[in-house]
Amino acid sequence: MRLSRIAVAVYLATALLSVAGCGSDEATPPPAEQDVDLGQPPGPGPEQAGDGEGVAFAIDRLFLGDTDRNGDKVPGSWKQFGFNIDGKVSSTISEDLCKPVDGAAPSDVYPDGAGGIDNSFGNKLVSLIATLLPEPSTKVSDAIANGDFTVILKVDGLGAQSSYNPLTAKLYGGATLGTAPVWNGSDKWPVVPELLEDAQDIESAKVVFPASYVVDNTWVSGPESQVTFKLNLTISGTTIGLTIRNVRIAMDIEPDRTSVVNGTIAGVLETAVLVEELRSVIGAIQPTFCEGAGLDTTLDQVRRASDILKDGSQDPGQECNAISIGIGFTARQVQLGEIAPPAETSGVPCGEAPPDEG
Repeated sequence: MRLSRIAVAVYLATALLSVAGCGSDEATPPPAEQDVDLGQPPGPGPEQAGDGEGVAFAIDRLFLGDTDRNGDKVPGSWKQFGFNIDGKVSSTISEDLCKPVDGAAPSDVYPDGAGGIDNSFGNKLVSLIATLLPEPSTKVSDAIANGDFTVILKVDGLGAQSSYNPLTAKLYGGATLGTAPVWNGSDKWPVVPELLEDAQDIESAKVVFPASYVVDNTWVSGPESQVTFKLNLTISGTTIGLTIRNVRIAMDIEPDRTSVVNGTIAGVLETAVLVEELRSVIGAIQPTFCEGAGLDTTLDQVRRASDILKDGSQDPGQECNAISIGIGFTARQVQLGEIAPPAETSGVPCGEAPPDEG
């Protein structure tokens, strides 16, 4: 399988950590001069306008951090998913980071993954989610394979050349397909109206990357991103909403433009927003859980996973108020289908009364 620059950098960094010995990444201080390109996708090449019809890719597998990119449960798999969002290679003795929440120790949220990858979600929270919904990466990929949902990236102007700059790309939420996808390019996947500016216009995507580019067949959403979007993950019939800020995405597109490997979605989750999103999930899975101390304990664990500020920066004078996230994926070529009806909400958040059925 072809490895992108990102994958090669992560592989080499992981290998070096393995040679250094278990725990050495915690004992060794970060270098005085850090390579800011570590843990970053490749930068854009020369200007080259799009010359193709464009391609839509639908995610067919997601890797949340409990498995590696092969779907195998390998300890520390979270370290390969994400980007170096804050531009630092952090360790447990770093002094230039935001203050941990609720008395959490730096060792609770650091060190970073390979090459400075920031992914406290994969490091700390996926295992927490797994206590409620076992094997989350497997189950979420199974839901996609059943046609329950997906995420679609449509890259306008993408042709056969290996590099383009810039290309406009749009992100869509895939609604229920109604059948299992065949993944041969003929699937017409309906899109949810919630991610459209105009619920009647499929081209009016709310999430747009106007400065995306392709370099050596690696597509990158852009040099910087102020984009926020809500990623809804369906796991065993339960939907977990993750509102990701400062989204940055990269993926290796196969030369025949039919599939994608080594995909990465990265950004930050504002802690207060994530707490409320998970409160809704917990209430839907186990309503009785809302009545005991277990809910507060669980949400406190979420808060203590905070490792970054919500703008993606670090400031030792401020308390961390966000959680870095990195998710891996693969994708296949599809076609955009019709606009689906608005989604129905389900579940009652803990702390709210159920609707009156009388």
